[in-house]
Amino acid sequence: MIFMKKYEIIAESLKQWILEQLQQRGNRQRMDKGIKLPAVRVLAKQYQCSISTVIRAYEWLEQRHLVYAVPQSGYYAVQNGVGAEDGDWEGPLDFASAAPDPRVFPYSDFRHCVDQAMENNQAELFLYGTERGLPSLIELLQKQFADYQVFAHSRQFFITSGVQQALAVLALMAFPNGKSRVLIELPGYHNMPSLLEGLNVPIAGVRRTLKGMDWETLEQQFGEGDIKFFYVMPRFHNPLGTSLTATEKKRLIRLAERYDVYLVEDDYLSDLEDNTKQDPLFSYDTGGRVIYLKSYSKILFPGLRIGVAVLPTPLAHSFGGHKKMLDIDTSVLSQAALEVYIRNGMFAHHGKVIRSRYAARMQKVHEQLDLFPDFGPFANAPRTGGEHTVLPLADNIPLSVLLSRLEKRGVIANTTERYFPEGTQQDKMLRLNISNVPKLRIEEGMQIIREEILKLQRGKPLKIF
Repeated sequence: MIFMKKYEIIAESLKQWILEQLQQRGNRQRMDKGIKLPAVRVLAKQYQCSISTVIRAYEWLEQRHLVYAVPQSGYYAVQNGVGAEDGDWEGPLDFASAAPDPRVFPYSDFRHCVDQAMENNQAELFLYGTERGLPSLIELLQKQFADYQVFAHSRQFFITSGVQQALAVLALMAFPNGKSRVLIELPGYHNMPSLLEGLNVPIAGVRRTLKGMDWETLEQQFGEGDIKFFYVMPRFHNPLGTSLTATEKKRLIRLAERYDVYLVEDDYLSDLEDNTKQDPLFSYDTGGRVIYLKSYSKILFPGLRIGVAVLPTPLAHSFGGHKKMLDIDTSVLSQAALEVYIRNGMFAHHGKVIRSRYAARMQKVHEQLDLFPDFGPFANAPRTGGEHTVLPLADNIPLSVLLSRLEKRGVIANTTERYFPEGTQQDKMLRLNISNVPKLRIEEGMQIIREEILKLQRGKPLKIF
């Protein structure tokens, strides 16, 4: 006979109550934020136990992503808590999409925050905001960013209409070093080359491979290339998925200081980091060389066009002036809703859920990679965190044929071609993203991918027209 502890009995009872609430709403996989769970003192009295026992029961449910706590309010049922991770997912296995999983979008929670923001900020919503952003949100972000090891004064913060706008402003404005060219990684963010070309900003590139940065070319460009700033993704590089080490980050900053170059750090996946020792490039900067950019589109949803830029003080005035030319302010409603979402603890909880789910999926990918050490694409794939990795392929693998065969078998994948500007040297790689693939079906998808690559490796050379 198995004896349950008191807190386990309470937790199971609460879990059953949640399921009953779901059944009453006719939806077994979603619930509104409005379903508030019984207060700690009420349960302590009901079960004739201590308050600490009830708190332990709620912690048990929190660890399983079924409830979350809102400060000064109590415990609430998670929007997609029961059975949401790996239920009956039908349709193709989408390893191509980089968007957050729509099945775990916090729709109801964020809608509640929008309503609350409209109620709390009725007057402000009908006025123009400030060029830097909603002051109360900036104050909150200043504290949140300290958790990311980004320590800065509030006057260094700017809220932008997505990181893309911040990049456009940085590309257009003059820098104290008087230089004009922007250095980008090859491969790198696929929209950056077209953005710079559209703004008539001269571009230079430096190779970054699975082996690391081309440091020799980087230093040469810093010294001779008239580089205004270097746009870099130190954490979970897109598309490679790799991260710079602490030693490499320090080396990069030393080179920037030596050659009077600024560094624009795109930390777009900071909320997926589970290694507390993996600090951003910004945290190593003591000379005001790093501009830190953060997006909320990967952790919440792409439609929330909110980006944050943290700038060295000497750049702040010019940045604000150029941003004002592009738009008077970033959506005040979106800013106010995000503030409510962060302030009431929902963002922290949602981030914990996403990190846990993505980490479990990436671990499943790694397990599949490790099963076949003699299979080159799996053996040479980086074991990364975040949400994606790449499979390096032989030069004779026809990518279009591979993608077509995978699609016929229900697997959607993508290559890294679009991450290389036209006319540059490209590496053949298959990019795999797990944000829209359930953990229970990753093994199936990886098996199909391996089988189709093997068929092309063993087959006769194909003539592609």
